[in-house]
Amino acid sequence: MSSPLETFAGLLDRSIREIASLATDARSFDGTRIGRIADIWDNNTLPLVRAACAPWPLRSRRASTCLRWMADLGADRRTLMFDLDPGLDGVLPTARPQPSVHRDYQGRVFPGTFRLTAEIIDALAHDYDLANGSVRSLTAQPADAGLQVHLTLATPRRFTPSTGRVSGDGPRMPWPAAPLRFTFNGVTDLQFDAEDRIGMAVSRTSAGSAVAIGRSGRLQATEASVWPDDPRWYESAAGQAADLTTPHARPQRRKPLPTSTLTAPQQAAARALVMLMNHARLVHHYPNLAAGVPILDICRVAADAGSAILAASAHRGAERQTAFAELEQRWRHVPPQVPPEAIRSGPVMLRHARYDEPHDDHNVPHHGGAVLLAAVPGADPAVPWTLASEEITQPSRFRITSTAFDDGQHIHHDGRVLRIGDALVLR
Repeated sequence: MSSPLETFAGLLDRSIREIASLATDARSFDGTRIGRIADIWDNNTLPLVRAACAPWPLRSRRASTCLRWMADLGADRRTLMFDLDPGLDGVLPTARPQPSVHRDYQGRVFPGTFRLTAEIIDALAHDYDLANGSVRSLTAQPADAGLQVHLTLATPRRFTPSTGRVSGDGPRMPWPAAPLRFTFNGVTDLQFDAEDRIGMAVSRTSAGSAVAIGRSGRLQATEASVWPDDPRWYESAAGQAADLTTPHARPQRRKPLPTSTLTAPQQAAARALVMLMNHARLVHHYPNLAAGVPILDICRVAADAGSAILAASAHRGAERQTAFAELEQRWRHVPPQVPPEAIRSGPVMLRHARYDEPHDDHNVPHHGGAVLLAAVPGADPAVPWTLASEEITQPSRFRITSTAFDDGQHIHHDGRVLRIGDALVLR
């Protein structure tokens, strides 16, 4: 049976192997999952090194505390950890319930993510004018549960905020439309045209959630959720109702045990590994750059990093410092990004599509754009497919349906328009 420290280090090894598996063939590329896995190690690599370098009697206790702290960052993080190592089910305590509504530092309620039930749909329609909302962005991509769609609807409020928004130069201004951020999983039908993006109606059916967009757009999904990303939500009817039942005590995360200070080589090695993971998660945060991020090279450099940390910590004195200095030398050389390969006419498997409408958010102008990320074959059909991408600023046309993500697609690109039959048009 593995010790908690071995489990902690093994989780890092499994994370890197999983990222490599998701990137080996672009037909199975999942930038969101890669980003979520890499994100684990942004603030957990240093705790792993500290636990590994602690005195022997304290290592298991500190590793156990770190694992519990890591899993305490919400249900999604906990599920991801179990996916990577099912054995953690016997190590971690039962998950604490996560409230949907919290309070900020001023005591005002603010919303988390709500499952899209009939009750939540009614509450949204009461507080926000969905029929006059406008689709600000739409992202579609394959995921474990089928096609996943993220949709942001900028909606007028049906309630009037008590105060105006302070602009950059001081005077009060009206609040802009409130963004409602929807996530749809298991999407079985999608039809969206950016020229027909005004108005949205949501309903519950026996199959899940049904959405009408504009005059002819539609979306059907088995699961759905919404995050009302409205800084004035606490003044809505739903917010005022939540204020009556939400505790004023803010939930506290578990605190890790006090740890000893790392030596310079130990800290440098940990930070070098963090930088590798930060480069890996670029494929999630910047899908327009994903085709140029050398994920497999990063995984080769970082392979068996958890085991390497345990091996280095097994030394003592100067030998331990030398071992960590060697790890820092191995991990510090982040493979350079390369210009993304462009999508050309031929076979493709679409992995990501995003549309953004131009808008002004908190006095910052956002130029609209569209991004496509696709798996494309090489000259040898037996060789794994690679990623190619296309980015267009302020496109004049964007139309997509769920069939664009079917296998066996052929894209036509004449330098001005990208088209997959009637399933995708981008220019």
